[in-house]
Amino acid sequence: MDRRNFLRLSGAGLGTALVWPGRALYAGAEQQGLAILYDASLCVGCRACQMNCKNWNKLPAESTDPLKIYESPRNLSARTWTLIQLRKQISEKQSQRRFWNKQCMHCTEAACVVVCPTGAMYKHKLGFTAYDESKCNGCGYCTQACPFGVPHMRTMNMLTGKAKAARCTFCQDRVPLGRKTACVDACPVAALIMGERLELIQEGKKRIKALQETGFKKANLYGELEAGGLHRLSVLVDEPAAYALVSGIQVPPLINFWQRIVHPAGKLAMGVTVLGIVIAWFIIRRNIKMEEVE
Repeated sequence: MDRRNFLRLSGAGLGTALVWPGRALYAGAEQQGLAILYDASLCVGCRACQMNCKNWNKLPAESTDPLKIYESPRNLSARTWTLIQLRKQISEKQSQRRFWNKQCMHCTEAACVVVCPTGAMYKHKLGFTAYDESKCNGCGYCTQACPFGVPHMRTMNMLTGKAKAARCTFCQDRVPLGRKTACVDACPVAALIMGERLELIQEGKKRIKALQETGFKKANLYGELEAGGLHRLSVLVDEPAAYALVSGIQVPPLINFWQRIVHPAGKLAMGVTVLGIVIAWFIIRRNIKMEEVE
């Protein structure tokens, strides 16, 4: 292959990776597997899911009230992986309040997996986004890449500042054993259910149709297509924006460019440098021996 054809093929490959990030990065990714369906129309805001998540994962309480009496986190953090929020939408006629269960969406095309340089964030064969803390180097790339603001850094050593990522793992220590996630297991009104993703999509659509027939014209199913398909689907009674959600989320091209082009190129450059040093050492050593012989 001559230089001109090589450059053409290289440019075509780079263009494909940038313009078509999902397929370039996840050629074998599938939307099947396990998932959770959250029905906002059934949620009563009891926070049983939130508390059971903390209990199972041994996460400390997080309080924002002055007396530190109540468990009252305001957002996801390294200590809060599941959160019930009260969303308030003011309409022209009335004030409408609705609850929202905020947790990891377990994207098929997960940005956290794309940018993780060590493989600490990875896709489990059951479909959810798993996490191996022992591999985390504390770079924090996942916290910047996630479109839902899920991963947070947990300080492991106050003196050195060493930190590791922390986020919902879909109860990876329960689900592969045939158990439900802690949040699903605790929900008293079945606002959270778990099952095969494709089956939950059909169930979600049935619920949306029923809601629309009873007056909730804006009801919709969130997560069927976002980020390649979420494994935490949501039945919403209003538009995604009412829940601070963005539609049509995909892996940003620059993130895909970093993982597929820049990061591997950096490793290749380092490998070439080391190889060059080794070769140079052998050449210098050979020359020294030849001078000694002469």
